[in-house]
Amino acid sequence: MLVALLYTLALFSSALSITLNNTIYLITNAEKPSLGRLGLSPRGMERAQNCIPSVFENLNIGLIITCTPNITTNACVPANTTAAPLAAKLGLVPDTSCGTGDDADIDCVDDLLREYEAREYDAKSNQSVLIIWDSSDIDDLLDNLNLELPEGEDEDNLAIFADIILIKNRKQPLVEISMNCTAIGDGQAPGSF
Repeated sequence: MLVALLYTLALFSSALSITLNNTIYLITNAEKPSLGRLGLSPRGMERAQNCIPSVFENLNIGLIITCTPNITTNACVPANTTAAPLAAKLGLVPDTSCGTGDDADIDCVDDLLREYEAREYDAKSNQSVLIIWDSSDIDDLLDNLNLELPEGEDEDNLAIFADIILIKNRKQPLVEISMNCTAIGDGQAPGSF
């Protein structure tokens, strides 16, 4: 029985590359407008300006990582627009150094997380990290970080539902919760058809 338990733990630990001491929160951009228009929809702006800051402002965030915006392709513009109100409230500048889409450095986010934790004597080194990523590339980010969603969950939901928060805390499995912001639902918007 002990051998089976050790084998299970070994499999579990090798399946997750992120074993940092910092709590990591991962979300996608807030709701985007249709037809590939730039920025966020009115519902997305409401989420970015009112919901996300109220959810994350007391979670000891010391670093915000987001992909690099590309105005020409609209890649990652919604993620950066989503990050801006919380970053301003916390007095942080999001790190956008990891690229976007095909230009993204696949090891960059993992490297940033490890560098952040390694700052032993920095007062921020034990603070939480928030990653806000473009919803169209979230599956690639999870693959690059070797993170697996909780059993039965679908990566496509991360691109569809902007209220999902993934939490990675030390060697614990990835947890999925809702932002649970009142007046911002995931259903059909009032007056739409």
